Amino acid sequence: MLLIVCLFSFHYAKIFSNETLTFDQAVLKTFSSSPKLRIANREIVEAIGAQNQSSLYPNPVASYSVENVFGNRNWQGWEAAESRYEIGQLVELGGKRGYRMQTAKFQHFASLAGFEAEQLSLLNRILKLFILVVVAQENLEIALDQTRISEEVYKTVAAKVEAGKVSLIQQNKAEIALSTSEINLDKARAEFIKSKERLAVLWGGTCPDFERVEYPFYDIDLPTPIEKCLSDLRANPQLLKSQMEYLAAHQNLNLVRALAVPDVTITLGYKTLQDTGNKGMIIGASLPIPVFNQNQGNIQRAKAQTAKAQDFYIELELALENKLTVSHVELMRAYREAEKIRSTILKSAVQSFELAQEGYKEGKFEYLDMLDSQKTLFEVKERYIQALLNYHTSRADIEYLNTVDEGQ
Repeated sequence: MLLIVCLFSFHYAKIFSNETLTFDQAVLKTFSSSPKLRIANREIVEAIGAQNQSSLYPNPVASYSVENVFGNRNWQGWEAAESRYEIGQLVELGGKRGYRMQTAKFQHFASLAGFEAEQLSLLNRILKLFILVVVAQENLEIALDQTRISEEVYKTVAAKVEAGKVSLIQQNKAEIALSTSEINLDKARAEFIKSKERLAVLWGGTCPDFERVEYPFYDIDLPTPIEKCLSDLRANPQLLKSQMEYLAAHQNLNLVRALAVPDVTITLGYKTLQDTGNKGMIIGASLPIPVFNQNQGNIQRAKAQTAKAQDFYIELELALENKLTVSHVELMRAYREAEKIRSTILKSAVQSFELAQEGYKEGKFEYLDMLDSQKTLFEVKERYIQALLNYHTSRADIEYLNTVDEGQ
């Protein structure tokens, strides 16, 4: 059943989608369907609501009461009623409203930075999976070339055997080499399909809706100096989020301390006496006396939360600096290796194989010499691709630096 769905999805994708996928397209597809980004966006909306709520004043309280009614003797009925019409307003003291607004503001900033941090983590994962597809695609090209060359070599050897110039043993060796290259080709095709499936999972695809990927895989630049990378680290969204959370915790500590200051309730009212017709104003104020509850426990908890937020920022900064340093060392190593292979080793390997192949056809070289040069050429190509993979992976860890585990 799953195979049928997959085949149908593949056929549908072939009709309605482009066959070549770029990195920007992969980012757009993933961002538009990522649950993590939707959650982070809702946290922003939640923080905006909390920020709006934090600036509101307490509502006034209206009250009405009547005394001296429905009793006995002179208080029977409504004739001796004493009516009160009052309105009370709670006045917050100690700067509570200001601290509450500051706390909500920094929590809002933290949610914005958190959204950027989620984007950063997702970009890191997209680029790494995309690069793996590129690598699988390049390895498939190498396997195709290797199979094509093995077929040509086999035909050349077979012709020489038929002409009696070389022994049948060389033909058997060429046949083994051809079979091996065909096995490697099948493995490369399977790995290419699997790598595309892993990438498509990012946007919820059951089957890849693309045939190939397009990326400047072979274009590499000299890495940015580590000093510049470390200075740019201060703008990392994860660090900014942690910093905003610390500032929010600090303002919350001020708020909790301010909550120990009693608030006053001011009352203004109007009073009437039914039996005498007297009328008058009511003016009053009330506040709790902080004898038992001075918010001690909440202050202690807020202090611990503030200290924890500060320690978390320090720990996160150290973790990011360490990951950045390690990634930069690997990036420099991979860059030097890739440049060395491209500028000298690969050219020499190609030239050696071409000379060996031509020399074998002319009878100047032995079959083993040609086979060895062929093996060396493809080993160099595979090593070159591995160096480029290490380069792009390390670059992803630097450009989209985060501490999120790969499996999350």
